[in-house]
Amino acid sequence: MTRKPYTSSAIRWAAVTLLLGLSLTALACLYIDRRNAETLQQAANRQAQSALDAIVERLQRYEYGLRGARGAFIAAGPAGLNREIFHRYAQSREPDREFPGARGFGIIRRVADAELPRFLSAMKTGGSPGFKLRQFSRYHGEHAIIQFIEPASGNGAAIGLDINSDPARRAATQEAVDSGGARLSEPITLLQATPLRGQGFLLLLPIYRGIAAPTD
Repeated sequence: MTRKPYTSSAIRWAAVTLLLGLSLTALACLYIDRRNAETLQQAANRQAQSALDAIVERLQRYEYGLRGARGAFIAAGPAGLNREIFHRYAQSREPDREFPGARGFGIIRRVADAELPRFLSAMKTGGSPGFKLRQFSRYHGEHAIIQFIEPASGNGAAIGLDINSDPARRAATQEAVDSGGARLSEPITLLQATPLRGQGFLLLLPIYRGIAAPTD
């Protein structure tokens, strides 16, 4: 049986068919690559959104904790809150379950520079004989001193710390005071967790003398 020789027309059709097949294959691969990229991007977006939602939910929990601490302060009165009362309040909560990841909750007092000696003396005679001022660097101005913090265990290095002596902490404090709401500091190194450099934050919620946030 003899095979018919390929004509030029047949060869052209074979070439066209081959090129068309290659083109369709390339388009299919391109389409699949794009679909895969879109699928991966959508999955990444969903994962990122899920992570963001978890962070927001965690921060809201912390804010609820701060509002509870503020309530304890308001109920006791500025002069009535002491270390023992704040400790009892903290024991009534379940921090590991309610606020996982939070290192502690505290009360920070704004103290004018002229009032500093009297404040330190009052703390020492009011049940905290070892209370002393701690600063990142020498600072004169309006101080913001960590008066109480719970749990005290593991947070002792922070008691008496003037957070206004650090520019980043001072900026976050002023933002909270000016806004009336909770404000998060930039990443910082917590004094009581120095190995974790730049891996901590302060979440600050202001307390005003008139209880409610002023309109101005």
